[in-house]
Amino acid sequence: MGKGEERMVTAEEQLDSSQSFGLGLEPEPDMTESEASSRPGLVVTIQSVQFPNVFLRLDGNGVTSSNGAGVGTVNCQFGAGPYEKFILRPYAGDQYSIESLQFPNVYLRLDGSQVTSPQGSGSGTVNGQFGAGPYERFVIRQEADGQYFIQSVQFPQAYLRVDGSNVDSFNGAGAGTVNAQYGSGPWEKFQITVL
Repeated sequence: MGKGEERMVTAEEQLDSSQSFGLGLEPEPDMTESEASSRPGLVVTIQSVQFPNVFLRLDGNGVTSSNGAGVGTVNCQFGAGPYEKFILRPYAGDQYSIESLQFPNVYLRLDGSQVTSPQGSGSGTVNGQFGAGPYERFVIRQEADGQYFIQSVQFPQAYLRVDGSNVDSFNGAGAGTVNAQYGSGPWEKFQITVL
């Protein structure tokens, strides 16, 4: 490994070496899932560490019912506006759903069924879903440097990935690529800011 390169971390290593998201949202150990999901969430932005000023974006226009393949558009935006704000909703077992603030009941969805090995351009599908089910649950892990990885619960090998390499100005439709990666590295690292 050359100087300045970061090593890719596997899902198993991540689970062993990280701690849970620490902003006071963790449900009590004896809390039921229904009680946990009804707690107020935190309004946040999710910014790429690899690509400064590039934020996760969810466009849920027209999303009014669930769809097995997911719906809506998830990509990136330069700067944070209404489509780049989310509510972290806690569930039991250190799990969270990530709901759009602009589009109520539209959640970030990750299908990692095709994420079986590291790919340079990432893989899997990230989009939205009306309502939160298994594909809309994540474990948010804080690293020693204060940054976060967002790991799928349904597909524990799959981490949220942002490619903002071509995102350098505002675009009304968003830009860049959001998908998944097998394990976590620099493009899977985020800064989560409470608003």
